[in-house]
Amino acid sequence: MTNHQFENHILYLIGYPGTGKYTLAKEFHAQMPHFKLVDNHLINNVLFPLIHTDGVTPLPPRIWDNVGKVWDAVVDTMIHISPPDYSFILTNYLSTSSGDVAWFDEICRVAEARQAVLVPVALTVSVEEHKKRIVSEERRARFKETNPEGPEKYAKAQNMLVPEHPNTLVLDVSDLSPTESVAAIRTHMLSLQP
Repeated sequence: MTNHQFENHILYLIGYPGTGKYTLAKEFHAQMPHFKLVDNHLINNVLFPLIHTDGVTPLPPRIWDNVGKVWDAVVDTMIHISPPDYSFILTNYLSTSSGDVAWFDEICRVAEARQAVLVPVALTVSVEEHKKRIVSEERRARFKETNPEGPEKYAKAQNMLVPEHPNTLVLDVSDLSPTESVAAIRTHMLSLQP
């Protein structure tokens, strides 16, 4: 399998904070460097250093309006400026809220405008493993949630969006290394090839 066969793809990693989206995205990018990594904190961290973030206290609601403006610029660039053979890795937590569903629909429109193959991957993880991951120092350094109570809160809510898209893969990463997770995703992507 050559990288050329994965041109003009959008790999969208969706999972609760602390499930390993960024770690997995970095490993995927290391193996497939032609994919442009657009981690949600690449977007958020344009603004997060300007406000109080401790990884536990809820952020001011207005910050998300401003984050949305940065995302709008990214989406516009992907559609109108990025070369047509570019592929992307996006990471995000999306809930079943109407706003997050609308955001996923927006990414579907981006894929359609680019005539790209969209591959949503919903990452799941056991509560025990999630508790280990969410408190990492790397997360704190990147202005991410580090609340040790988060995994139980998310497990109870069970409100992560699992897209109803024909290319969606649900992947339990509890016992998988990043390399094993990437292998599973690449196998899934291969199964989508015509």
